[in-house]
This record gives sequence, structure tokens and C-alpha cells, in this order.
Amino acid sequence: MNSSTKSSILFSLGLILIIANVAQGHVKVTASLVPKLCESGLVEERAKCMDMLRSNPKIQSAKSFRELSELILELAVKKATEGQKFLQTLAEKEKSSAIQECAGLDYNDAVVQFKGALRDLKEDTSAANYASKIVGDDVSRCHTILARAKIVNPAIDHLNSDISLLSNLAFAATSLIEKKYQIDLLLED
Repeated sequence: MNSSTKSSILFSLGLILIIANVAQGHVKVTASLVPKLCESGLVEERAKCMDMLRSNPKIQSAKSFRELSELILELAVKKATEGQKFLQTLAEKEKSSAIQECAGLDYNDAVVQFKGALRDLKEDTSAANYASKIVGDDVSRCHTILARAKIVNPAIDHLNSDISLLSNLAFAATSLIEKKYQIDLLLED
């Protein structure tokens, strides 16, 4: 055997060993699902998506779209709950019925919908998908109420923007649980 043939055989054996180890889970091939989600065409604001999700190590290490959806929904519940408390405190301080309405109705609905989506994710992906999507309606309603009351508050605008983005991200992530979307994304690579 000449040296070229030996090298070829050793190279082939090496590849076989690597493939066998990957298949058995000894070697982890991980790539974050965050770029796939943010670039899926289902997300409205790609750059904000990347910024929000890259800052969370657990989300970065999600191994499936189901796990990614769960982690995004957990973050959404946390942020919406914090947002509701912020709005309640601000409404008391400002004596604003418009802000109180956002906190009491719209953000309460957002928290309930995100929690429902998280619960539904385990058994009914379509219901989780729908619940995630309609949170955006709650945020839009809050924005409209504040605009009618002529309330301009950058902190509330930022909060509404974040919750709207999380609604969009949860909707996109739950959409990608369906194998059809996953296969399409993987084929694009």
C-alpha cells in the first residue's frame, strides 16, 4: 500500500469514528437556534430579536424549538409580570386611570396568555401559538389607551415594545416546533 492509500484509509476511519461518536451523543454538535428563529422570516425585528435572546445563556443553549419556546415563554411571563407591577406602581403615583387600565386589564391579560401558552405548550402547540400571538393585541390596546389619554412615557413605550417583541418571538418559536418549518430551515443551510 502506498502512503496515499494509507492516508485515505486513516482519514475515512477517522470520519467514521467522529460520525459514530456524534450519533451516540459522545460529541455534541451545537449551534444556537436563536439565529434560526430571528432569521426565520416569522420575526418582525431581527436585530432586536438577536439582542434580547443572545443576552440569555439558557435560551442560547436550547436544543430544540420546543425548549426554545418554553424558555422564551418563561422570559415573557417574567417580563410581563414585572411590567404589570411597574404599571400598577406608576398608575398609583400618577393617579392615571389610563395607566391603571393598561396594568389591570391589558397586562393582566398578557400575563394570563403567556402563562396559558406555557402550559399549553406541553400538549397543544397550536393553542400555545395562538395565545402567544394575541398578547400583541393586549400591548397594542395599552398603547392606544395611553395615546388617547395623551400620555407619553418612554419607559412604558419601551415596556410595550419588549412585550410585543416577546409575543412575536413566542409565536415564531412555537410555529417552528412544527417539523415542516424545521425541515425548511435546515434545508436552507
